[in-house]
Order: sequence, then structure tokens, then C-alpha cells
Amino acid sequence: MSEEPTSPEHAGRSVDGSVGAFKRRALLRAGAAAVALTAGMRTTAAAAAPVTSPSAGGTGADGAPLSSSVAPRGPWDRFKLSPADRTVRPTSVHGTTGSVDGAKNLAGKSGPAHARLNGKGTSVTLDFGLEVGGYVTITLGQGTDADQVLGLTYSELSTYISTTSSDGSNGGSNNEPPVNYTALPGGRINTATSTPTAGTDATKNPAANLRGGFRYLTLVNQSGGTVEITGVSVDIAFAPNVADLRAYPNYFSCDDDLLTRIWYAGAYTVQTNIVANTQGRVWGPPDLGWDNSARIGDVGDTVLVDGAKRDRTVWPGDLGISGLTDYVSLGDTVTMRNSLQTLYNHQADSGALPYAGPAVNFIGNSDAYHLWTLIGTAEYVEFSGDSAWAHTIYPKFKRALDYITAKIDSDGLLNVTASSDWARRDSDGKNLEANAIMYRALRASAALAEAVDDAETGAACTKKAGALKTAVDDAGYWDGATGLYRNKPGATLYPQDANALVLWFGLVDDEERAQAISQALAKRWTKTGALSPEKTDSSVHPFPGSMEVHGHFAAGRARTALDLIRLEWGYMLDAPQGTASTFWEGYKTDGSSDYSGSYMSAAHGWSTGPTSALTFHLLGIAPVADGKGTYRIAPQPGDVKRAEGQLTTPTGVIAVSWQSTGRGEFGLTAEIPARRVTEVAVPMLDANSYVVRVNGKAAWDRDARSYDAQYEGGYVRLTGLAEGKHTVTVRRR
Repeated sequence: MSEEPTSPEHAGRSVDGSVGAFKRRALLRAGAAAVALTAGMRTTAAAAAPVTSPSAGGTGADGAPLSSSVAPRGPWDRFKLSPADRTVRPTSVHGTTGSVDGAKNLAGKSGPAHARLNGKGTSVTLDFGLEVGGYVTITLGQGTDADQVLGLTYSELSTYISTTSSDGSNGGSNNEPPVNYTALPGGRINTATSTPTAGTDATKNPAANLRGGFRYLTLVNQSGGTVEITGVSVDIAFAPNVADLRAYPNYFSCDDDLLTRIWYAGAYTVQTNIVANTQGRVWGPPDLGWDNSARIGDVGDTVLVDGAKRDRTVWPGDLGISGLTDYVSLGDTVTMRNSLQTLYNHQADSGALPYAGPAVNFIGNSDAYHLWTLIGTAEYVEFSGDSAWAHTIYPKFKRALDYITAKIDSDGLLNVTASSDWARRDSDGKNLEANAIMYRALRASAALAEAVDDAETGAACTKKAGALKTAVDDAGYWDGATGLYRNKPGATLYPQDANALVLWFGLVDDEERAQAISQALAKRWTKTGALSPEKTDSSVHPFPGSMEVHGHFAAGRARTALDLIRLEWGYMLDAPQGTASTFWEGYKTDGSSDYSGSYMSAAHGWSTGPTSALTFHLLGIAPVADGKGTYRIAPQPGDVKRAEGQLTTPTGVIAVSWQSTGRGEFGLTAEIPARRVTEVAVPMLDANSYVVRVNGKAAWDRDARSYDAQYEGGYVRLTGLAEGKHTVTVRRR
């Protein structure tokens, strides 16, 4: 999202990323996973039991649902934030102004309540306890005087609660005064059907006043008498394609409750960003109020947008993070495909793809976001196994690939000429962030090309990726004195995003350099999170921060990655002004908005990187990104002693659980579906003091005994494990 409210948003990134050449990182790029038991953890029997799922899921190569099962129930469910019912009620009263009787009666009840707002300007602010979004219903008592008017304002953060305006969302004037409704004795106000009398230009279509994201709802008496309120509720509008909002196909749990909370908060953030095709933000925006009646998707019923409150538009950069979160938690690959197809439907004749989808429709403005669409396309095909769509979309994909590779100069580097990005500065020319994304896009494109039998294009992309990597090494980006890469050769800006991406996407082969980058990034952390100097010198942005989390894991520094998650995402989750449930678009080091005050989104999918990182790296189930839909299992425990979870694939569920004693002994159990897991790697301190056993039989005892066991970089890597359940142990000799 741009810094100015008159310009919508900017974002980006995608999956697996680093295909590091140095051996340790190759092992640490975890692949696929399954949950199971290990020393007191729950058994895989529960995980294996299929349960009919009301979730959207995805489709495999044969068009069948990606998953017909729901994750097993367990203690992790207490961290799940999705409501059990689509009708939700306030949990408490945040505050009142003026003469209000019985305000507390409106909270925490499902039956009739009675509260009175007596006189003009009196108000009650209701707290739903977490981010919600949808249509509000207010029932009125017979004690309501005639000719009364009730105004509604909304806010995600408590900072922007107001009786005179909602937090900014329309992207133009952001003039959003109370939306007023006639209050009749014994009547009902329903924002989906009741026509407002003031406060909005969207009066012809009452449903356009849908509020996509808020925690706080303020009711204001706009007249002189008494308004009696007997009930307030919200009908949840997000994720309309699922019957049960809590029926995730995947799950995650570990012995650090904060990390588990953050995983589920990321999942919930993205769930609030899955919206109906006809409930996006109108662009250009109205002068007064907001209008969420724009068509923003061309196919299917839902798309994955950038934010719950706003922009409510498909932004391909945001999908780079939010698409991964969706996949590892909600498993809604159909919505991801709808979003990508919509972007391709608006491709220019030149091959340029949109910077943002409809109704914004900025086409050809951003080379970086163009690349994110290519990455997202390859990842969708990888995760879903949807080869039919891959072949259908490939001509458009190839045209987009040709368009962007034409901007690679003779030195092998991408020269950015369409410089719009995620609101970072100095984003034109041969900036390193864009070149890191180009590198990842070339590797992803090579895999997709091979998957659709275009070997020539695949080979060309691989060659271009190699040339780009060499060019980065030779061009003068690296500054050994700082331990960081420059934004451009000779520049004094050392961006968070570029340095994170060179780790995550595998542009660094040297382990010592990777460690140096990770350490240098960590030294810049503030009390509220990691610094993002490419925005401003006082910015903390969880979008590039998400990249940094993945980057630390890719560098083999799991503890650093986990500490950053606890610091930055723990801050957002527990900040007193926050939603207690969703992650923010971007803020300053003091915790205040870095997006034009109240215009900041507090439920933004591009800020949910820890959810995928915890599944891919801590739990250890990660895509190989070879275009074949295969995975590795390679946990990076850091300081965590126990973890379990599962990931659904087109051929079945991968379930994994592990436990670390902290003395070098380790136990892992994995349930592996057919043809999905290429290797399993377990951490081992040294090659001579421990024995690795698979299902009780030695696989490594000072040398390989079975499964082509290899010891590299602190891991024993095993290949050739058959479909089924396996227990792998590391024990002292």
C-alpha cells in the first residue's frame, strides 16, 4: 500500500525461496510434513481419520478436491481465532460518552438486552474482542423515541475509535463520518438492507456499506431523544466459501504458546482477507464514506485480497506471503487460483500483468509485482497439482515471462523500468530486491515450464538465473564491512527486503556470508520489531519482516528467526491498541501507523509470514520447489523442544511430530503419502556420537547403513522412505 491514501497498496513475496548451494541450507529447506507421535505426543491415528470437510480446499490434477479431511482436534484448537458461528456479538463495552444506561447489557449475551442512549452525542463503543467484518444488525426497543437517528463508526485499532469518524478506508478523501440510520421504536437496522440517511455516498446499494474489518463498533445517538438498543451483532462476511470457519485442513502446535498463537493469528488474518468477488473496494473512491460493492474477481466466488478493511483488492505482491499462509493453514487453493486467473485476465497486450487487480487495475506499473504473479502461479501449480490449469494459463504466463526477461540487460541483471513496489524507496533501476525476486521467478518459471513440457524455456530460465546470480556477485552490491548487501552498487541504503530475499531465495552460496547477513539484520532490531530502512529510517514493516524470518531460517539460524517472530509478531498480537487477532500492514518503531494514520490496515495478509515459516522450517514440512509437488521434512528446532502439525497435499496428508531433548537426542514421527516426500533430515550434533534409527533399525552409525544416509551440516539426510508411518530417532551411541 502506498504511503498516500490516494494510492492503494503495494506488497509482495512467495514460497520456499532459498535454493541455497551450500549444503547446510539445502538440508534446512524443509519439504513436506505430517503429524504423528513422539514421546507422549498424540498418535497419528487421529490424523489419519478422514472427516468430511466443509472447507473450500483446492483441486488436484484430476479436478478432485485437494482435501476431504479436517485437521484433528487437539489442544491447539484453543488458539484458533475463527468464530464457531457466523453471527458474533460484542464481548465487552470499551467505553461510553454522555448519558448511557445499561451499556454492559449489550456485551456477552445472546438474548435480549436493554441499553439506552439518552440525548444527542451519547455513544457506546462495543468491543468484539478480535477482528470481525461484515454486516451489522441492531435491534431497537419500544423505548426508542420517535424520529431518532443512530450513527455507526468502525475501527480496527483502539487508537482510532471516534464518535465522529471511522478509521480511514476509502483511499481518497477518507472522509468517513458516522453512517446514519433511522431508529424506529421496536425496529431493526441491518446494514446489508437498511438505507442510510447520511454519512455515505453509497445509498442506492445499502449492502455497499459492508465494513470488511473492525474490532470496535461505536453507536452514536445523532438525535435529541432516547434510542433503546436491545441487541447488536455482526454477520461475518469473509471466507463465504466455507461453511465452518474453524474447519482448517492443516494445523500447527509447539511447546511455545506464543509461536502457536502467532501461527493461528496469521491464518485468521488471511481468512479475513478472503472475500466475495462482489465485495471489493470501489475505485476511484467516493467523496463521502466507502463503497465495498466493486467486482474484484472474474472467476469463481472468492479472491484473496490484501486487507480486510482495505484495499479489498488482489495485489500480487501480497499474495507472495498471504498465499503461503493460506496454503499451510486454510488450504484454500481454489481462491488462490481465482485470484491469479483474475490477474491474467487483465494482462496487457505487451504481456505486462497488473500491479493490482480490479477495480484498481493498475497494469504495467510494477515489474516487482509482475514477478510475484509468476512466482505465485508456479507455487499454486506446485501445491495444488492442478496441471490442467497450468497448461491453460501457460500461454499467458509465457507472454508475461518474455515481457519481463526482456528487461534483463546484457550484464545479466534486471533493470526495473516500472518501479511501483510495496512503498519502498529507490525501487527503480537495478535494485537488489527486484533482482532477488527476478532470480526466484526464473527458477520457479523453469520448474513450471518443465512441468508443462516446455524444456527449452525451462533451460533458458535456468541459464538466466545462473547469469543473474553471478552478476549480483560481481556487481558490487556486497559490503563486507557492514555484512549486508547494498540496494544498488555504491548505495548507502542496506534494505531489509533485499538482504532477506538473497537468503530466502538462495542467491547466497557462502554459508559464512549468509550467517553474517543474518547477524547484521538482527542487530538492527528495535523494541517493536525489525527495521525496514527501505521505507523510512523509523519503519517496521511485517511484509519485508516476513521475508527476514524466512531468511534467518534459510541461513540456518532458527533461534534468530524464532526470536524475531516473538518480538515483532508478539508485539502486534499483544499491543493494547491492536486487534488481539490479526497482523498490521506497517508501523513505526514507536508502534504508530506508518500508513497515513488510521488508513493503516490492521488485518493484512502480507504480514503473516511466520505462519508459513513455522510450518516449512520449525515443524519442517517444506516444498522442494522442483515443479513436481514434492516435499522435504527437515525440522529446525531452535530453542523449541516439541512441535507437531500437518500439511495437506493432492495425494494425502503429511503429518509430522517431533521432540528434542536438548541433549542432542531427537525423535520424529512422520506419516508420508505416496510420492510426496523426497527426503527426511534430522538434526545430529556430530557423526560419531549418535545413531540414527528408522523404525528401530540403524540407518546411520558412524556411516550409512540404509536409506542412503548422509551426514552434512549437522543433519542426517535420509531418502527413499516409503509411503506410510515412520519413526526416526537420534540417540547417543
